Amino acid sequence: MVMNEKKEKMEKIKKTIINEEYEFPKLFTNFVERDYGILYHNIKNINSYDSNHAVIFPEKISNLTRVLNEISIFYSKNLRQNANIYHPFVENYFIENARILKLCKYQLTINLDSRIMLLTEDNKIKKSKKLEIKHIRKWDKNINDDINKISGKEKYLQKVIKNSMKENNFLFIGYFMEEPVSLLSFHVSKHGCTRFDEIKTIEKHRNNGYAREMVSFAVEFHRKEKLPIAYQWPANSTSERITTEAGFRVAFTIPLGHANHINF
Repeated sequence: MVMNEKKEKMEKIKKTIINEEYEFPKLFTNFVERDYGILYHNIKNINSYDSNHAVIFPEKISNLTRVLNEISIFYSKNLRQNANIYHPFVENYFIENARILKLCKYQLTINLDSRIMLLTEDNKIKKSKKLEIKHIRKWDKNINDDINKISGKEKYLQKVIKNSMKENNFLFIGYFMEEPVSLLSFHVSKHGCTRFDEIKTIEKHRNNGYAREMVSFAVEFHRKEKLPIAYQWPANSTSERITTEAGFRVAFTIPLGHANHINF
């Protein structure tokens, strides 16, 4: 009985996270909702895949050919570019529908599954207090300048960070000798989970333990505020090592890949 309860709980958490991952780009790009999915688009940031892609919901699709053709027309008309559909979070969906995708002129790329880590253990990072970490609650020119210094004027990151001024969004900036060197943001989703969105340190200040200190601070803040279950994708081995030390553990995987419309 206990095992079944744990399995049911994990399935519920997984569902909330998947729903959030489908909708996360709404924080930083334009979108159109359809009965079969969401079409994200931003002609001002045309080179960003995350800002310009479609997500589809397999359980809501009865005619995949119609959906694929409608998506390709939407992107060619509105953005003058080929459609890019992210792999839905259903194992082997693209592979099982490869024939239809090929007939509709979509080329598949299947990546290794992504590991989702949940904050379930104690934080083992020793406090160093090298940084003065501030919880940013108000946007002004000084904060904008600080973020530009850290982000390198990356449009996607700036939009995500600016959304951190909204309710249930949190932004922290770490200062070393009054200079902004690192930032971290997360938000509480309407689906009932907390997504750790961004952690970034200025390149010249890396390998000083600043990211570890920022993650540790954010984890303690999350627990103190009793926010919903936190999760994140480890961007690389360093990220996974730091977040594991902070209490995150790999809980499950989700499929990754995309299908690009090709004009032959």
